Amino acid sequence: MVNKIKKILSIVIIYFIIGLLISIVMCFISFNVFPQNTIVKSSYYIRTTPISIYANSGYLKDRLTNNIEIGKSFDVIDLGLCLGSYSQRRDTTTFLEGKITMDASQYGIYSNEFSLGCGYVFNSNTPLMLDFSYTIIAQIHNKLGVGITTGYYDFSGIRYDISRNYYGLFLRYGLIRDINGKLNKTKNHHRK
Repeated sequence: MVNKIKKILSIVIIYFIIGLLISIVMCFISFNVFPQNTIVKSSYYIRTTPISIYANSGYLKDRLTNNIEIGKSFDVIDLGLCLGSYSQRRDTTTFLEGKITMDASQYGIYSNEFSLGCGYVFNSNTPLMLDFSYTIIAQIHNKLGVGITTGYYDFSGIRYDISRNYYGLFLRYGLIRDINGKLNKTKNHHRK
């Protein structure tokens, strides 16, 4: 059973790395292919939360979480696959999650988003993972945004369940949205 899980995890990691490399190549190709102000239907993005912390009590290594998400944007919706760890322990904290993020509003270079996710925690007594979060993001360059996030992780299994509230910082690399939420390939990051 352990070998089967290790094999599945290694396959997931390989596909994740391949997807990440494809996304990076697609991002570099998009630098020079498109005209200056073009609204598009879809685009790839990468979002990472290098650090977030739970509000719960406990040791610091049990309260820090991080993840990386790759996916595709369609107008106001981002659909992504997220791989991460919900603590800094090495045993039962790796998760894989599908996420839907919706861009709710814009004000200048700032956006507000909310997301829903459902995933699987490997080697855990609480393998089902549900995620709900809010973000505020500032588009600081053509395709780069930084922001803060707050949200909830709910983990459940046959005998146990855990709820965690988290706060963190994140980076997003991908096309910006205009004031109407449409994806925009522009060199002007202030949405004029």
